[in-house]
Amino acid sequence: MLDWDGITTELQKPLDTTHVKPPKAFGPKGEYIEGWHAQDEANRIFGHGVWSQLVTETKCVAESPREIGKNKEPGFGVTYTAKVRIEIGEVVREDFGAGHGYDKDLGLAHESAIKEAVTDAMKRALKSFGYPFGLALYDKT
Repeated sequence: MLDWDGITTELQKPLDTTHVKPPKAFGPKGEYIEGWHAQDEANRIFGHGVWSQLVTETKCVAESPREIGKNKEPGFGVTYTAKVRIEIGEVVREDFGAGHGYDKDLGLAHESAIKEAVTDAMKRALKSFGYPFGLALYDKT
């Protein structure tokens, strides 16, 4: 049985800013936490094997040739969207994410884009549980 009082206490704690990353030139538009950290926090707060993540949808929404890198070598750009469901007992949260992949190899561009989309969707679904998952990053004050 889940200890919801203990879980609620953990979810109300502020985000540990040592895990907040600054925006990148090519990537997240604002501060963010990494996917591994979100999963680590879920394991810590909810327990290993207590929470689950299910990818319920993926779509390739763009694929086109493009120049890659400073040398502008021929390659590909790919974009995916994904929907992820997080379940903790009877509590279910879902959200969408997007990911982009760029590579000289089309398959590697797809691999990068779909993994990024799933990670983004997972982090967005988890953030609805509270500050330890990055909810505070959406507060612009």
